[in-house]
Amino acid sequence: MNKCAVIAHTMQTLGSYHKRKTTVHSLPTYFWIEPTNHCNLRCIMCPTGMEKVTIEKGYMSYELYKKIINDIKDFASAITLAVSGESMLHPHFFDMIRYATDCGIKVLLNTNATLLDKEKALLMLDSGVASISFAFDGFTKEMYEKARVGASFEHTLENILYFLRRKKELKHRKPYTILSVLMLGIAECSERERHSFIKQFDGLLDEVRLREVSTWGNTFKDTEDFSFRKNVQCYPPCSRLWGTSVIAWNGNVVPCIYNANQDYVLGNLGECSFKDIWNGEKMKKLRTAMVDGSYLSLLSICEHCIVLGTPPLCGIPSGLRLTLADAMTNIFGYQCEKYALRAANFIRQGKFSSITIK
Repeated sequence: MNKCAVIAHTMQTLGSYHKRKTTVHSLPTYFWIEPTNHCNLRCIMCPTGMEKVTIEKGYMSYELYKKIINDIKDFASAITLAVSGESMLHPHFFDMIRYATDCGIKVLLNTNATLLDKEKALLMLDSGVASISFAFDGFTKEMYEKARVGASFEHTLENILYFLRRKKELKHRKPYTILSVLMLGIAECSERERHSFIKQFDGLLDEVRLREVSTWGNTFKDTEDFSFRKNVQCYPPCSRLWGTSVIAWNGNVVPCIYNANQDYVLGNLGECSFKDIWNGEKMKKLRTAMVDGSYLSLLSICEHCIVLGTPPLCGIPSGLRLTLADAMTNIFGYQCEKYALRAANFIRQGKFSSITIK
């Protein structure tokens, strides 16, 4: 899909959302695809790491993946190749990136970077991936290893730095690189420690981003392992049902990335096309429940969700911001998202859900 068409689709989606249409004629341009729900860490803020995922775990077959990409390539602009597992565990991980890229779809990646050794760093640089967010939740060894249980602060940091140095040496423009740090509040960190940590990335990294932690809907709503913003007010309906989609490792289409246990399956892409699922009876029923406020009767995971608990900004609901950001980066590049976050924090007086600090 060309750049102008992506923006047109996004605007049409926004209109359908504001009109509360339960049949949405614009197809989503932004997808999450889950190569696997296996992970090599036991992170305190993740349902996989904390053994709250009770469904079967597995790896998406490469044939199914290609079928999915072929199904969505005429309208998809970008995919994030990760949901509730570490995608680099998949044996066809780099093939997945290349296949989507060759089909004209941008691939974004969230990774814990523990598996990004020197060999994989070079494969990653040659894969065509458009953007990588390194999940590195701590400015000190204590902060990081308290959150990312099973990972080594020094080893993972060196993986990331090696990748960034090689990217610079080889003069690669892509991928856009983000160091993503969740605001977990699990350990103290001085301003000097934070500054010293970030300084290591001077001239190497595109962005350092602080993010509010998600409780994965109601999965961690009562946890004491980390701190999070209480959602004292809700802003339904959830716009993700109008403009994005999530595809699990087994081909199941689910409403949301926080639906780790696939409590509400909309359909399976091994059995039917995405277009059939997008306005199928189960999806329309869920959109209707979102509009009339009865959504918890269908999907209890929505309780305490950070997406529903974040107010709209300039008429744009929280769940459609990624879609809009992707449409804008198609034209202006990924730097525009950094400046958009700064503008959002200016409007919200520093209380937006993500903050760029470098």
